[in-house]
Amino acid sequence: MTALRLPRRAALAAGAASLFAPSLARAQGEAIRIGVILSATGGLAAFVPPIRAGIVLAFEEMNAAGGVLNGRRLQMVEADDQTNPQAGVTVATRLVQAENVSAIIGPMASGITIAVANAVTVPAGVPIVSPSATAPAVSQINDNDTVFRTAVPDGLQGQVLARLVREAGIERVAIMAINNDYGRGLAGSFTAAFQARGGTVAGAQNYEENRPSYRAELQTLARTGNPQALLLIGYPASGGNTILRNSIENGFFQRYIGTDGMRDQGVIDQIGARALEGMFGTGPGTAAAPERREAYAAAFRRANPQMDPGAAFVAQAYDAAYVIGLAIQAAGSAERAAIRANLRTVANGPGEVVGPGEFARARDLIARGAKVNYEGASGPVEFNATGDAQGRIEHWAVRGGRLTSVAQLSE
Repeated sequence: MTALRLPRRAALAAGAASLFAPSLARAQGEAIRIGVILSATGGLAAFVPPIRAGIVLAFEEMNAAGGVLNGRRLQMVEADDQTNPQAGVTVATRLVQAENVSAIIGPMASGITIAVANAVTVPAGVPIVSPSATAPAVSQINDNDTVFRTAVPDGLQGQVLARLVREAGIERVAIMAINNDYGRGLAGSFTAAFQARGGTVAGAQNYEENRPSYRAELQTLARTGNPQALLLIGYPASGGNTILRNSIENGFFQRYIGTDGMRDQGVIDQIGARALEGMFGTGPGTAAAPERREAYAAAFRRANPQMDPGAAFVAQAYDAAYVIGLAIQAAGSAERAAIRANLRTVANGPGEVVGPGEFARARDLIARGAKVNYEGASGPVEFNATGDAQGRIEHWAVRGGRLTSVAQLSE
């Protein structure tokens, strides 16, 4: 998938961009600065426009409802990690030290999230909420309870995918997984669950990003153990699309399985609908109540008529912004430690349930001393002891040339 260019890419690369005029911030007290680290360039760039739009929508809704802490507005301070851990650490350092952000949404990739947490945010006590870092290793960070994520970890995705593959009648698979925390973690989770269901991993290869060809690896995998399908765990623009093209052009595999990193209509459009017809896979899904999901989707479509509110990790990004805003309000403070201490307070039950677009109601409940329980666009955001959200996994498939959501599964 070719990386999409954001309309405000220059602002992202430069580092900081406010959604709201400085005069408004001064009129109602100093704005509260929230860092947003996205992969505007690099292998994940194609996923960013709708994810960013989801975050923007959440902040606009909260500000339009009167903001937090007696009228203070939430201000996005954006940065591009270039889908690169070193760049992620650099921009996170700037956000924490120079921009003095209160919290951070992101990063997107698991490896970048781990690098940023260890090098920057954990030592500084800055809470981060990633909408899309799914590797099991994120749960193992010694984070002093500062790392949270609204995306469901890959342990569940691996289990669900293994079941779907076996139900599709596939007994033997070959795996190509990107050589990072995400790829290795999800491949391991799938392998264990697949073997427990009687499946066989005929061969596996961890691949490096951005190589001009992967024909040698694919040829070896195709000739080892008679695999019936190729499971590809990666990102379109940093090797995933090249792997699919190499395989299709050389006839190495006839059936393809993907995960959340390859869940994008652009993959189908660029590789070819006929070649990928019947491909299926998984990714973080939604457990949201229908009325809450539709409230979010309708608001998103009004603000972004050319984008899909159901695109990968968009609802999770929207929810990440909301829980941070609610935590600030519940804490009565924009201090980093206060936000961290109140993320579970507003996200976990029990409490009065509030959903997408209901910030004013939530603020009124908090003002009356009531506890709120945010159930968002991606479902109930219940953070466990390691900061992981509980949720569902989407089963998706390529049907008639379109990426189609088939079901939302809990196991």
